[in-house]
Amino acid sequence: MPIDPHRLLVLRAVHRTGSVQAAATALHLTPSGVSQHLSRLESEARLPLLDRTQRGGGRAVRLTEAGLALALRADDVALALAEAQRETDRLREGTAGTVRVGGFATALGHLVVPTLQQLAITDAALAVQVIEVNERDGINLLRAGDLDLLIGERYVESTTPAPGPYPGLVEQVLYREPFRIALPELWATPGSIEELLAGAWVTSPDHRPPRQMLDRLGAEYGVTPVHRHICTESQTMLALVSAGLGAAIVPDLTLAYLRTEGVVVYAAAVDIGSRLLTVTGARRDRRASAPHRFLEALQEVIARVTSAGITG
Repeated sequence: MPIDPHRLLVLRAVHRTGSVQAAATALHLTPSGVSQHLSRLESEARLPLLDRTQRGGGRAVRLTEAGLALALRADDVALALAEAQRETDRLREGTAGTVRVGGFATALGHLVVPTLQQLAITDAALAVQVIEVNERDGINLLRAGDLDLLIGERYVESTTPAPGPYPGLVEQVLYREPFRIALPELWATPGSIEELLAGAWVTSPDHRPPRQMLDRLGAEYGVTPVHRHICTESQTMLALVSAGLGAAIVPDLTLAYLRTEGVVVYAAAVDIGSRLLTVTGARRDRRASAPHRFLEALQEVIARVTSAGITG
């Protein structure tokens, strides 16, 4: 008996949520309806998929080895069904189309927003929805078919392994972006990089790239930087720099998007580090597809912004 792909998605929901009740809520079904789908799926697969000996009063569910294997395979099914739906929408809409774009705040604000402004003139039939989201949640949305493109970042010099690759998805590099040293305008210009490194710094926790880049520079020039303030948000870092409380390492895009009065860029040529801005989507996109049309416009904006100088 062939396996019903929609029942695989029910199993996938149970695996992700951990219970029949939670899966029923996510799928807008009743708990009994979810249980019936699972029983029929077991009949179709001719394998036990739920470890019923592990269930407790809270209706927690644990999958068998076979159940887990099928639940993981259901990610591919969800992606394929989402692709089919998008292709159907494209064929029905003709030159119109919808694309859902996710990413982190600075990329959305400094690159995606100008792209939307350009598309309003050059491709008004294309509807774009913007969703601010972190990478982990964005990948889940891509796999569920609730997102078309995800703009992310990779740090070239980072010692922390990058996540991925993600099966069924393809990542494309948009451009390589350098980091800069942001100084308080109140400070006198440092006479050397060693003098600057020996001063106070606003940096990130030690597992984050700005801290790793700063420590690498310190080791290279034989100076131990003073980690005066530790921040996870760039806006906080630049506010502290503006107040004269330390220097900071930030990427071009962040410095431009969160430009703060009282902050200047250290002009000396120093190899600080860089990051790659990337876009992740499904393995497809015909030339007429909405995601491809959006990407073409995004790349035009990136070329214009980078040629003009992001920090200019």
